[in-house]
Amino acid sequence: MSRTKSGKPLRWERLLMVLANGGPVTLKEIEDTMDYHCMNRISAEIYVLKEKERGGIIKVHKQGRKVAAYELINTQEMIDKHLTPRGFDVKPIVGRGVSTLSDLNAKPAKAVKAPKAPVVEDEVTEITE
Repeated sequence: MSRTKSGKPLRWERLLMVLANGGPVTLKEIEDTMDYHCMNRISAEIYVLKEKERGGIIKVHKQGRKVAAYELINTQEMIDKHLTPRGFDVKPIVGRGVSTLSDLNAKPAKAVKAPKAPVVEDEVTEITE
């Protein structure tokens, strides 16, 4: 029996149902909404969404070295391609509190300034005879 014919969504489909809400979704919100307590596997499910045939574009928001949230960029395309044909819908996020990136308290990375090239001025000396 093919797994796509069963009525239950696969793990990556459950993750897609949560990320399809739009905007950044924190790991805590993913865990609460999906009822999926093996959070060390979320990165593997994100990878499955990014695979060539699925085509998900996911932006990772970091706070220092830790992942603060994930954001699905091509939301409508993924809903039309994967959720609607299987009869699934977007799942509302439990305890939704993040509406902007400033709610994550993430600090933007410092811009690296390019070193200035030394300015060389040519001196012209006139020789008159």
